[in-house]
Formats: sequence, structure tokens, C-alpha cells
Amino acid sequence: MENGSLLDQALGGGLIEDAPSASRSGGGRVLLIEDCVETSAAFVLHHLIKRTLSPPHSSAALIIFAAFAHPFSHYDRILRKMGCNLAVQRDNKRFVFLDMLTFECPGENQV
Repeated sequence: MENGSLLDQALGGGLIEDAPSASRSGGGRVLLIEDCVETSAAFVLHHLIKRTLSPPHSSAALIIFAAFAHPFSHYDRILRKMGCNLAVQRDNKRFVFLDMLTFECPGENQV
């Protein structure tokens, strides 16, 4: 992967590149990133979102993002600085944002 960044190489090189071909064959890839207090994974998360939604990977990409720490506006603001508009991606149904901070289960008793 001679054109990739050092972060891409550290993450295994073909992680993002293989995603479109996997989608065509009926399979796909799931990547789970866990963020903790000791070491934030935010820079990796933002990098992967941008790479996945940027050409040439963007045609087959779909991200389902469950956010437990920040609202959509936080991620949209950061990714816009990186050149990726999450609001447009969301409107095009390629970025699904689940705000777990305000999530309410149907039938849940309010106390």
C-alpha cells in the first residue's frame, strides 16, 4: 500500500480497500472501535469514517454509528474540518447515527 498513510498501514492496510469487493460478494466488514478513558480512539475513529466515506470507497460504504459520548453535531463538526460532510452522508442514507444519549426504548416506563 504505497499511497496509504502510516495509520492505514498500522491498521492492516487492506481494511478499507477490501470493503467494496466484500459488499459485492454478499459479505461485508464490521469494525468495532472501543474508546476508553486511558487512551482515546477518537483520532482513529475520525480517520476511518473519513476514509470509508471518501472516494473510491464511498460507493459501497455504509456506516452505522452508535454514539455514547457525543451528539451528531460534534462528529459532524470534526469531520467537516477534515473535508467530510456527515450531514450530507446522513441525508444520502450512507451514515446512520444512533444517538444513544437520547435513546428511548418503546414501552419503557418513565419514572
